[in-house]
Amino acid sequence: MDGAGHRVVLLVDLFTTERNKWLLSVLTGFSLLGAALPVLTLTLHDDPVRSMFDGRYVVDEFSLVMKGLFLLAGYVIVLLSSSHVEEGDYWRGEYWFLLLTSLLGMVMMASARDLVSVFVALEFLSIPAYMLAAWRKRDLKSNEESLPPR
Repeated sequence: MDGAGHRVVLLVDLFTTERNKWLLSVLTGFSLLGAALPVLTLTLHDDPVRSMFDGRYVVDEFSLVMKGLFLLAGYVIVLLSSSHVEEGDYWRGEYWFLLLTSLLGMVMMASARDLVSVFVALEFLSIPAYMLAAWRKRDLKSNEESLPPR
């Protein structure tokens, strides 16, 4: 559901006018609520461990709790940052897309049980986080934070 939210936010950003960009924060919030529904249904199901891809991706109680916490934190971030994003003269669609991509990396990291899948999830998490740190182009602190450490 979170991956479908990426595409919906990107397409709505592409085809809407500047006046209707407020829809992006609403769509991001609904995308996160939609991603929380499978987590809730799997929590209420009796099967303790589910695995895919020969055990490389495991959904157990720990991963469900972590996914729920990540999605809840993402929803709170959407609620808190929607007015800040609307006030600035920034690229709004890219902000919500990068936020959803970083959250997708967090959700993938919670269930990853293989080094390759952990690395892919870490890249999904960290690259958008660097881009979000540099999102405010006119702020010198933001530009400094986006540079990798030496």
